[in-house]
Amino acid sequence: MRAFAIDRYKTPGSIHDLPTPEPDANEILVKLGAAGVNPVDWKTRDGDGDKPLPLVLAQDFAGTVERVGADVHDVVAGDRVFGMAREHGAYAEYTAVANDGRGSTYAKIPGGIGDDVAAALPTAGLTALAALVWLGAANGSSVVIVGATGGVGAFAVQLARERGARVIAVVKDAKRELATSLGAAETIAYDREDVVPAIEALAPGGVDAVLDLTSDADTLKTFTAVLKPGAKIVSTIHVADEAWFTARGFGASNIALPDTPQASPESLEQLAALVSSGSISVKLERTAPLADAASVLEASKAGTLGGKAVLVP
Repeated sequence: MRAFAIDRYKTPGSIHDLPTPEPDANEILVKLGAAGVNPVDWKTRDGDGDKPLPLVLAQDFAGTVERVGADVHDVVAGDRVFGMAREHGAYAEYTAVANDGRGSTYAKIPGGIGDDVAAALPTAGLTALAALVWLGAANGSSVVIVGATGGVGAFAVQLARERGARVIAVVKDAKRELATSLGAAETIAYDREDVVPAIEALAPGGVDAVLDLTSDADTLKTFTAVLKPGAKIVSTIHVADEAWFTARGFGASNIALPDTPQASPESLEQLAALVSSGSISVKLERTAPLADAASVLEASKAGTLGGKAVLVP
C-alpha cells in the first residue's frame, strides 16, 4: 500500500510502499477515504520516538471496513467508520484499528457525513469534549477558551455553547468574528489588549473555568486572578502545574486524550450526532492528496492552516 511515513525521526517524511496491515482478532482493516491532520502528527515526526521505523504518521481516519477480525462483532465489511488508529497510523491507503481502551477507537459514520468531515473530528473534537467534561462546563457556567479558533478551540467553543455555557473566546483580533460565529458570547483580542484585565471587565465576579490551548506555564498561572474559588483550569499542551493550582484552591489538569473516557466509540458517536443535527460544524480549511503530507504538516506546524486539514490517499 501507499503510505506517508518517516524512516528517521526529525525528517520530513515521504511516500513509501509498505505492507498492508494484517488485522488482529480484535481489529478491523479499513480502506481509508481521508486522514485528519493534527499537531500531534508533526510533533511525533519531530520528536525522539522509539516506535519501529518506517513509521506511518497520524491517527485520525475515516473510511470503509475491508474486513474484520474473528472477535469483532460491532461492524461488518462495507460499514463506514471513523476514529483514531494510534497503532498503525492513518496517512495510508489502509489502517487497522481496535476499540482497545488505550486511545485507539472507532465508530460508524452516520449517513450524510463525508469521509473528509468525519476524519477531521476525532482527536480535536474528543479533546475538546474531554476538557469541557472535566471542567464541568454546563448551563449557566462561564468558560474562557484561549486559542478558540484553532482545531480543538473551534470544537470547544461550539460544544461549550451546546452545553449552555457562556464562552469568552481569546483569539487574534482578526479571528474575533469567527469566534462569535462559532458561539462565543464575548471575544478578547490577545494581540490588542491585556487578556486578564479584559476578562475581569467582562466577568467581575470571576469565571468558572479556563480551557487553555496555547499558553506557557507562567501565563497559565496569571489566570488565577479571574478564577472563582474552586474553579478549574485545563491545559491541552501539558504546561499546567497541577500541584501549584491545587495549593491555591483551584483544580487543574493536563488533558491526555487516551487516558480519558472520551476516547471511546460512544463519544465519537456523540460528536457525529451533533454534526448530523447541525449543532456543531467542521471548518475544513484544506483537503490535499497524501503526497502533499509534508507540506501540510509544515503548514500545521507554522499555524497557517486556519482550520482543519485532511489528506486523501
